[in-house]
Amino acid sequence: MSTRKSPPPLLEFWLPANLDAVPPARRKAMRVCNDAGLTDDDCFALDLALGEALANAVTHGNGCPMSADGRIYLGLWNFQNRLIIHVRDNGFGFNPPPPPYAMPEAHRHETHGRGLSLMETLTDALAVCRGCIIEGGASVFLIKAMPGSKN
Repeated sequence: MSTRKSPPPLLEFWLPANLDAVPPARRKAMRVCNDAGLTDDDCFALDLALGEALANAVTHGNGCPMSADGRIYLGLWNFQNRLIIHVRDNGFGFNPPPPPYAMPEAHRHETHGRGLSLMETLTDALAVCRGCIIEGGASVFLIKAMPGSKN
């Protein structure tokens, strides 16, 4: 059994489950991304992926009228030379499809269904997890290697 502990988060907070709270949360996360030494391109990609994750959490997670808790968790860690971003909602959860997440066919009027594919494309790794059966929720982990790390 390993006694190694997880590192403390670089950033960790709960935000209200509404779309107005997403831009300030993204700005806070991107300050951490820049401070961690990621390239501008990597920070830009993570910002887009994080925007998708947070919008999904608001719209599909806590956006449900019967949601248990109208908040979204956002945490960032530097773990083994990778920046890990965790977004968790407290909605009903969902059964994520198995990866890879294919981009759906383009339809002129379709505005949904591309989030998982975009997040996967914009990160080095993506994990999508259903929350506990009783408490519900879903978690998304966006992972990007830090400069100089071996993938």
